[in-house]
Amino acid sequence: MSFVLPVPDADADRNRAALVRRILGTGLALSLLAALAYTIFDFVRFERAMGALPPAKGTALEPARAQAAQRWAVVKPILVARMKQSRPLELGGVWMMRTGRVCGVVNGKTSFGGFTGMTRFYTDGDTPVFLYDDRGGFRQTWHQCDRDRWAVIHPGSDETGFCATKFGATRCRIVRVQARTMPR
Repeated sequence: MSFVLPVPDADADRNRAALVRRILGTGLALSLLAALAYTIFDFVRFERAMGALPPAKGTALEPARAQAAQRWAVVKPILVARMKQSRPLELGGVWMMRTGRVCGVVNGKTSFGGFTGMTRFYTDGDTPVFLYDDRGGFRQTWHQCDRDRWAVIHPGSDETGFCATKFGATRCRIVRVQARTMPR
């Protein structure tokens, strides 16, 4: 009596292992592509949602300007008192959000222990809040201010620092890169 022992087919095992590797590799590649596509889609959706809101126009413009003037009449004296300056305030851009919050840029000269230049502020109720006052939420609130410029109170730049002031503009050099054209 003879016994026949089955001999494993080495080629079949190699082919099966190669097929499994191909399937797993393809599945991994497709999963990575799907994750990348979702990330890009989510980023675009987020950026569109966080984009700038349109300013007041049409029939909403005059009521928005009137409300902004009323808010500024309340906020400006408090801001002047907060800044403790002997001269009139030097303002950059100042505007009101849809919520009634006033945001803008003011020259903080000598108010914060030195010559600081143009400084961002927003109001919490009627009280001006500066980066120096807030403990962590300033940047997030400023981002909301920056994207919702409902009614302009004082037109101007929202640049910050010494060079953005009137005096700084006389001392700072503005470098502009000009496109050079090739001679014909």
